Amino acid sequence: MEIKYLYDAIILGLKARGDCGKGCLNCGLFRIYCLGCITRACLVAKCKRGISYTGITQPKENCRLRSYCTSSEVIPKGLMVEAMPKLKVRTEVELPRFAPVVRLTDERSWFWDDLSLPWIVVRLSEFVKNKALTQEVSSRGLHDFLGFDGKILLSTVMEDELLDALTPKDYVGMINDIGPDATMTPDSYTYLDDPLYLSWEQTMKQAAYSRAFSELDIPVVGIVKGVIWKQIAWSAERAIELGCGSFVIPSRELAALGLLDGVVSAVTSVLRRCKISAQLLLYGISHPQRWGRGEFAYSGLSWFIGAKNGYYFKGNASYPITDASIKSEECRCDACRGRAANQLKNDVRSLALHNLLQAMGRFG
Repeated sequence: MEIKYLYDAIILGLKARGDCGKGCLNCGLFRIYCLGCITRACLVAKCKRGISYTGITQPKENCRLRSYCTSSEVIPKGLMVEAMPKLKVRTEVELPRFAPVVRLTDERSWFWDDLSLPWIVVRLSEFVKNKALTQEVSSRGLHDFLGFDGKILLSTVMEDELLDALTPKDYVGMINDIGPDATMTPDSYTYLDDPLYLSWEQTMKQAAYSRAFSELDIPVVGIVKGVIWKQIAWSAERAIELGCGSFVIPSRELAALGLLDGVVSAVTSVLRRCKISAQLLLYGISHPQRWGRGEFAYSGLSWFIGAKNGYYFKGNASYPITDASIKSEECRCDACRGRAANQLKNDVRSLALHNLLQAMGRFG
């Protein structure tokens, strides 16, 4: 196989043969499903070097990556997704700059009687974990259960083990029972240190599961997944093909790893190429990004989690409520009403409202 890319030359110059024992440029998996071992981050490559992780690649008989430790020269089959059907409702979801995530089982995160909130976000994972909650909401209706007359977006972002347990039929059935005003397409898990084939498999599974959402009678926001530019672009293209008018990137971990800029660039590049002007939701972030303008919306729960853990938001920063620099500082917001920060120490609801007001204020 000839050298086609600069990356190929780097592979040859530093490590022509992978830790699997195969020559990279003569392997049918290279470039398409494998980046090679040059990054030294792949869990399979680490295992070959004797580095394993309990619960992931150790014990080896239970390793979830065993099927990817192959020496076959044949590109794995099955990475195909049928043409996407069209959504029934092809409407853009126009979110405010910041839409708070609320906790369904904790009324201390409910503030629609105190604030004008056009949209809130609730999490499907809470229903998956709590069957009694699902039954109550299904019988009463989500808006009645919350006492909220604004719009509700259902987040499908959840833990890996919950994702593995759900089928497309499960998603559609639960969404119809819950009754949100809009929903995200299914989530999936893609990790930089997994073999590239595995992240392709997860990205394509997410697209395949999204097909079932064409049956829904509500707007659908397309989740974009992937770990490399090609996967991210492919995922965005499938959401566009489905008919999504708005898009979401699960962003918390990407931002923490310093990778969010690249993912956003990949998605916005696809949208420009397809001549689509759409809002992009950065889910899991409560701070505006330096490049974020009007086309970006944000959503997160850190304002409430922080309050429960005793953190006080001030501008773009957060402080332990006992921090000497803020504990005696009076605040005139609708939550504090002249109280000092340390007076909120045992009042989680007031501290949460203060943090929410600060978070919303970050976005103007």
